[in-house]
Amino acid sequence: MMLRLLVVEDSEADTELICRELQRGGYAVDVRRVDTEADFVAALENAEWDLIISDFSMPRFDGLRAYELFRDLGYDIPFIFVSGAMGEERAVQAMKAGARDYILKGHLGRLNAAVQRELAEAEARRKGREAEAEKAQQQRRLAVALQATRAGVFEYNVPDGSKAYFNERFSEILGYGPGEVPAPPAFRTWFFEQIHPDEREQAIDVRERFIRGEIRDFTMEFRIRHKDGKWRHVTCHAAAAQRRPDGSVAELIGVLVDRTEEKRLEEQFRQAQKMEAIGRLAGGIAHDFNNLLTVISNFGEFVLDRLAPGTTEHDDMQEVLKAARRAEKLTGQLLAYSRRRPVAPTVLDVNALVAGVDKMLRSLIGDDIELRTDLAPDLWNVKIDAGGLEQVLVNLAVNARDAMPDGGRLSLETRNAVVGDEYATARGRDVPAGRYVVISVTDTGIGMDEETRSRLFEPFFTTKEPGQGTGLGLATCYGIVKQAGGFIWVYSEPGHGSTFRVLLPRASGEAEAEHEPTHSERLRGQETLLVVEDEEPVRTLVVRLLRMLGYRIHEAGSAAEALDIARTCGEQIQGVLTDIVMPEMNGPALVSRLKEIFPDIRPVYMSGYTRGAIRLDETITLVQKPFAPHDLARKVRDVLDAPQKPTRRGL
Repeated sequence: MMLRLLVVEDSEADTELICRELQRGGYAVDVRRVDTEADFVAALENAEWDLIISDFSMPRFDGLRAYELFRDLGYDIPFIFVSGAMGEERAVQAMKAGARDYILKGHLGRLNAAVQRELAEAEARRKGREAEAEKAQQQRRLAVALQATRAGVFEYNVPDGSKAYFNERFSEILGYGPGEVPAPPAFRTWFFEQIHPDEREQAIDVRERFIRGEIRDFTMEFRIRHKDGKWRHVTCHAAAAQRRPDGSVAELIGVLVDRTEEKRLEEQFRQAQKMEAIGRLAGGIAHDFNNLLTVISNFGEFVLDRLAPGTTEHDDMQEVLKAARRAEKLTGQLLAYSRRRPVAPTVLDVNALVAGVDKMLRSLIGDDIELRTDLAPDLWNVKIDAGGLEQVLVNLAVNARDAMPDGGRLSLETRNAVVGDEYATARGRDVPAGRYVVISVTDTGIGMDEETRSRLFEPFFTTKEPGQGTGLGLATCYGIVKQAGGFIWVYSEPGHGSTFRVLLPRASGEAEAEHEPTHSERLRGQETLLVVEDEEPVRTLVVRLLRMLGYRIHEAGSAAEALDIARTCGEQIQGVLTDIVMPEMNGPALVSRLKEIFPDIRPVYMSGYTRGAIRLDETITLVQKPFAPHDLARKVRDVLDAPQKPTRRGL
């Protein structure tokens, strides 16, 4: 075994005797001798040693002084005195100073046993220090882990809880500061009193079974009362720190984790899933319903034109058409909620739009409600369908009016907002960081409770009397705002009114000036058109309307049939009217294929429900179902007469 040996000795001969004795004990000795304080200190600082052997008395250096330096510098190396003349007094002196052993030079036979013992004890001390260091490191890791998980820690003895401990985070979860949580033994009873009454009995039962040793540990989720009176969702885990011989718990330790935010996000996700599912259903229903309404409205107009005004039949048909128009509005609201309503988003000035609908809003809310506006002068622009935003403002105003049956005040405010990552955390909203225009609509009405707020944007949910509302007004607002990439929510308490906040992303570019579209005076034509519509009644109607206007018509019930007609008809087709949503191939894909045959063909799209099949812009001409005959005729003529790419004209 290699032994790195530092010898404090003025005699080279004595050093040689010590080395020989150690070699007889099986050690390979790497030795250095020093005999001054400076050399001793330098040797300690510049090299590592397994053993120090020192003479007690030397001319230029003292062994006791060497040991004091060694000790003060904090070294833990075996230190043995080997002296030629060490009386009892000096031996006592050395041992009091802390020397591990002393040996007389005349009895070096005892040296190897002493070295072996001291090296073993030094190794044990080293391992002990490493174990303590590892324990301290584990405690640090645990402390960091607890801090990262934001867990509250508690511990108390059973049954009386006279000894209890809980960390600062435990108190924070419940909203209390240091010293505010009751001390033992009242702590345990107080803690269970804070659990929600609906879950307290179960929590106590599970705890008792755990204490009796019937279950291995205690794990439960429950609501617990915060200092502010609100309920927090927590998970509690506890395990036995000490058990009695019968298996019952004598002392337990556990953690309390606040899951309120997690629960909120889970509920928000479930709500989003529910809203999306309802939206898909509503969009699909509205699409089919729009096809029916297109047929009902237009064929109803055909019948009405043949009936003499003032007759019972004429009046009856007018009522049928009125009902169809009301149904059109209903399907429009369903599509807006489902975010599948065809829209024409433009960059606009919200303040200008508010000013434009001011008169209409005042007439809607009545004279007993005061309307106040506070519009930021430097408001950023947003990109949204102008008609959609008008509908949002109207619906919110109507909702506010109904919440103030005895009159009140309606405030409409606009402002800019720079949203940071902390916004969502502080307000419980998942709003990405960025720049937004905020529209706030506040009333002094009756307000809403939490249950009403949680269902406010669900379609067909209403608190009004039967027949007083469809329950689609706020659902429509939700759909329009989300379709524009924005956010909407409400702050309200019973008796304290409501504030609806709409956040719309800031848009680059200048607001687009409003202009009246120019239309061709001539609505009739002689061009050859291809009508593609999978719903036969709608296709029959469109073909009839266009033939009445003088057009030559080819009709197809599918994209495949349309392509076959285009290849085999033997004449130039100037325009195509196609539904957007069709089986097998949608409208835009069909137009792309038709342009391979007729590069100059002009498309007009028909739909009440795009299902994301097309991105609407100024190059797209859309006839939104249900449509009136004049609107269809105007759109077709505008597209055919346009010298360049057709400009989108929305109904």
